[in-house]
Amino acid sequence: MPVEGFVTLRAGLRTWFRVDGDLGAGRVPLLCLHGGPGMPSDALEPLAALALRGRPVVIYDQIGCGRSDRPRDRSLWCPETFVQEVAGVRRSLGLKRVHLLGWSWGGMLALESMLRDPGGVVSLTLASAPASAPLWSAELGRLRDQLPHEVRRAMHRYESHHRPRRVRRRGSHRVRRGTTTARAHRIAIVSRAGFDLLARPRIIRLALRASAVPGLRRLGYEAANVEFVRRHVMRGRPRDAPLCIFRSFAGMNRDVYETMWGPAEYFPTGVLKDWDVTARLGEIAVPTLLTSGRYDETTPAQMEVLHRGIRGARWELFDHSAHAALVEEQDRYIALLEDFLGAAENGRRP
Repeated sequence: MPVEGFVTLRAGLRTWFRVDGDLGAGRVPLLCLHGGPGMPSDALEPLAALALRGRPVVIYDQIGCGRSDRPRDRSLWCPETFVQEVAGVRRSLGLKRVHLLGWSWGGMLALESMLRDPGGVVSLTLASAPASAPLWSAELGRLRDQLPHEVRRAMHRYESHHRPRRVRRRGSHRVRRGTTTARAHRIAIVSRAGFDLLARPRIIRLALRASAVPGLRRLGYEAANVEFVRRHVMRGRPRDAPLCIFRSFAGMNRDVYETMWGPAEYFPTGVLKDWDVTARLGEIAVPTLLTSGRYDETTPAQMEVLHRGIRGARWELFDHSAHAALVEEQDRYIALLEDFLGAAENGRRP
């Protein structure tokens, strides 16, 4: 049975974690860093299947989202906070040696952690992760240019009036407790049905037209985003997507996401908008696996930067996936990952 609990890190804030498998069984555990920022770890649940093969898997909700505490202090929403949290979780759970996996923003966090303190990391897996926010922005701009005209028009209406969230020097000391798994599950059931309704062409057309009304610009923007998500984040009908994806949305903290990134994937305006570690990729010296989907918002041009920059990195492309290959092609993903982790752990060429 999985073990769940909280570790208390900086300023008494609690980070929720879950361990599948036995940490004392001898195999090096996989520590997973979820996407976002501000979206919890539920979407990584398929990786727990590795525990059935004897590989312990540790996931946790980064501070500010999901079941973890939610401070109101926006000055916390910077890479330093989350790098310290990675180290704190490892220290609290006794994870001296780990395989590190980061998905999307979690891959950016994994890179930050590796470049600051790679000690004890046996291997690195970067799942649909960029090395450069400016390149990400340019590539997603290219993908967005392929959307229908009315979709791009609704996006422009909102973005031309958008003002980024301000980060105050002195934030609030108030802290809210995170959501519960049961509550997130209930919300996920409703939101999956709602997303399926919103994805219908007639509803999208109505919302896009509504974006011409100033008070409804955000509604039109969200409708436009549905079309982008269906193409480049999670393909297929929403009703067929696993609930773990929608639990991530249910446990999301928009304040974290918009402060660090922006109002949408293709519109970075926050703290991370200029983030770029391309020039330092050569410092990574552990076996590295890169994964992405053929329809991924993390495009081949972005993955190639990692492939060239990290010596000996292995890149696997998933032909039937977008941004969530670990969910969309779960069986192949688990088999690939276990083979890679085993090889890296035993000193074989991954």
